[in-house]
Order: sequence, then structure tokens, then C-alpha cells
Amino acid sequence: MAGVSATTASRVLSGSDHPVAAEVRRRVLEAARELDFTPNAYARGLSKGEFRIIGLVIPDILDPYFVEIARGVEDLASAEGYLVVLCNTDRQAAKERKYVEELRAMRAGVVLTGGGIDREAHLADLVSHPAPIVVIGRHELPFSSVQIDNVQGAIDATEHLIRLGHRRIAFLSGPLTSATAADRWEGFRRAMSHYGLPVDPDLVVESDFSTGGGARGLQTLAKVDPLPTALFAANDHMAIGAIREARRLGIEIPGRLSVVGFNDIASACEVDPPLSTIHLPLREIGRMAGDLLLRQIKNGRQPAAALTVRGELVVRGSTRELA
Repeated sequence: MAGVSATTASRVLSGSDHPVAAEVRRRVLEAARELDFTPNAYARGLSKGEFRIIGLVIPDILDPYFVEIARGVEDLASAEGYLVVLCNTDRQAAKERKYVEELRAMRAGVVLTGGGIDREAHLADLVSHPAPIVVIGRHELPFSSVQIDNVQGAIDATEHLIRLGHRRIAFLSGPLTSATAADRWEGFRRAMSHYGLPVDPDLVVESDFSTGGGARGLQTLAKVDPLPTALFAANDHMAIGAIREARRLGIEIPGRLSVVGFNDIASACEVDPPLSTIHLPLREIGRMAGDLLLRQIKNGRQPAAALTVRGELVVRGSTRELA
């Protein structure tokens, strides 16, 4: 339409500093407007060997924990002109693998969230991924990471209950194939051991990090005689599910059962009573991961670096001193 070669049109539309006559430039831009032309970013990436795309791989988009992290990554990436592609795996290995292969084909940088101890095999070939990768959580993968001190956070949560006078303390765990759940379980055990308290196997329930899992866990614990006086749930979803189920069963919170969670998601303040929990700066964690990734995209892969974030105990109405 402009009456020029594809090369000349490309030079105008790409902003190349190659000299193009003003009249020619005008005709190309006018033709582009008439045709409503949009440059093919994928084709341009192929020609330049680069793509301004970040793949954010998360286990569950419905989980506010990951929503806040995703927001932090997106805030930073969009400000730097990168497109964030969200890949929700539903905690399924096959789905995660498929997304990783597609991101590899796009040569996209990757932020991989959700710690795992059963994912290393199907993610092993990420070592040869053509673009930088940053991990949020504990992995054996040789990439830079933002790690949460889940062990210390669990110690702090458990010590809070012990200092309130509780001795029969239950632990509601996430799936122990998750590094996050395994580390929080380890922190619980260390705190109990430090204070010379036994861990009663009947008071340890493995669940699935969901509110439904918390409710089912509370149902199991309610059958134990005597009932524990306190419960540490390995995330807020389970803690909230346990509180709601306790109310249904007529178990007063915190009168008969003190409950503490982990993560401090937004709904932790909205449940009745408000949840005592370990606060994590989730959006900032996402920004930290995004910053690590963009630094590597711009400067080339660097030796793996690990940033560690420690949570902070927030005391609300779901815990109280044992009478």
C-alpha cells in the first residue's frame, strides 16, 4: 500500500535508526494506520532472539497466597514493558510440565512458584532453559530463588501457643510432598522438642492446604479425647476452615481451642474471630522474584542467589492464654 519494500516498511515500523526519507516514512505510517497494522511481537522476537515475556507458573490461581505474589511479579514486569503469561497448574505435574515446555518454546523468562520435593524430576531439564528462571520456594533446582523461612515461621507460631500455656497442641499439615508443608512441620516439631513437649501422633493431621481440608482436619481432631487446646494450621486456608467447622461443632474459638495460621492472607482479618497468623509480605515477595529475573534477563545469567524472607507473628482474636 505504501509502495515500498518490506525491508523499508520494517525499518519505519520498528523505529530503526536506518535513514528513511520523510515522505517514505509518512506513506508507511499512513498505510499502517489504514490497515490497523499491529507488529507481530512473536515474529519480531524470533528475528531478534529475544521475547519480552515472563511465564508465571503457579499451583492455584484461586489461592490468595499466589494471587498476591502474582500481583507483585506483574507490577514490576509491566512497568519494565514485559508481558506476564499466567500458567495455573492445579498442582498437576503433567500440566506444569506442559506449561514449562510451552514457555521454553517462547524463550520466556520464568518465575516458578510453590515449593516442592516431588517436582525435581519433571523439571530437571529446566537447567537448559534458554531464558533465566527464578524460583519462589525451596527447590533443589540450581536457580536464583526467593525463599520463605517456613521453619522459623512455624517455630514462632508454635512458640506463641506454648507461651500462652498450651501443651496439647495439634498440627494441621499440608501435603508433605510440598516443601512448604514439610518445612512448617519441621518447625512445629523443633518448637515442641525445644520446650520438652511430646508430639502426639493423634494430633497431627495431613491435609491439602484448602479450607475444606481444614474443616476435615478439625473433624478428625474433634474425635480425639481429650480435645487439644490449640491448633497450628500450616496455612490460613486450613486455619479458617478449621475455625468455621469448630463453630459448627460447638467448639468455641479461642475459648476451647486457640488457632494460629500461616501467610496472613486478606481473609485472615475477616474470619470470626480474626486469625492469629504468621504475616508474609506476599506482594513484595513477587516483586523480589521479578527483580531477580529481570536483572538476569538484562545482564545474563548470574551465579544462583537466594533471598530469604522471614515472617512476623501477628496476634489477633483466635488465640488466647490457656485458663
